[in-house]
Amino acid sequence: MIEIPGILGEIVEKRLVTIEQAKRNRPLAELRTIAENSSVPLSLQRAISATSGISLIAEMKRSSPSAGSLDLDLDPANRAALYCDAGAAAISVLTEYDYFSGTIDDLAAVSVIARASRVPVLRKDFIVDEYQVHEARAAGADCILLIIACLDPKQYEDLFTLSTSMGMDLIVEVFDEPELDIAMQVDPRIVGINNRNLKTLKTSLSVFETLAKKIPEDRIRVAESGMKDSADVERMGYAGAQAVLIGESLMKAGSDVSELAQAMAAVEVG
Repeated sequence: MIEIPGILGEIVEKRLVTIEQAKRNRPLAELRTIAENSSVPLSLQRAISATSGISLIAEMKRSSPSAGSLDLDLDPANRAALYCDAGAAAISVLTEYDYFSGTIDDLAAVSVIARASRVPVLRKDFIVDEYQVHEARAAGADCILLIIACLDPKQYEDLFTLSTSMGMDLIVEVFDEPELDIAMQVDPRIVGINNRNLKTLKTSLSVFETLAKKIPEDRIRVAESGMKDSADVERMGYAGAQAVLIGESLMKAGSDVSELAQAMAAVEVG
């Protein structure tokens, strides 16, 4: 395990503890059996490619270190139905508990609703152990996120290989050029650029605008974090994003969330 500075290091350290607790409550062998007998995952790549404009990956989370409390009374199934109706190409579910107040049960509830609409579900978490990959698939996740800043190159390669062998797509998340160099060593098809520095929590849309130019044209580029409205989504589209992953703005929208999600999902460029 690499040394990880800042709040990201704190989150990963805590995550390692909770993973060991989960293993004692539910053995890996049990999860692997459930995962192997689950429905075939839906393809995030196809979902994004099928959208004429900028695909919206709509995220749900109850809280975050950068925003604090967002919606502690979140009903994942109801929110999933809302996102599907608004035209989201995929749904991201934060399943980390200590800093984001999420659980794997949230993902399972969302999967039931989203699969009925053929909308893929992404497990958004700090994935550092194969247990989490099997746990995601057993709960109905179609795809997962791997954060380069959390992983050494061997961990990344192993988790990538395991996930793809299970039929899941991945978003491989990077923040800067050295992370992108590591990410491209295993030929990912979907690359996410996080506009938020996970070590400092500072956010700038220019991160995507700068780094997207260095990603091959045949890869799907996803802009993550910092977008507040459809104008920001359009800005990311002109910078090369085929999809955007948005959570905080949607969670803060209150009664206007359907309108905001629809506007974001409807953006087309060029």
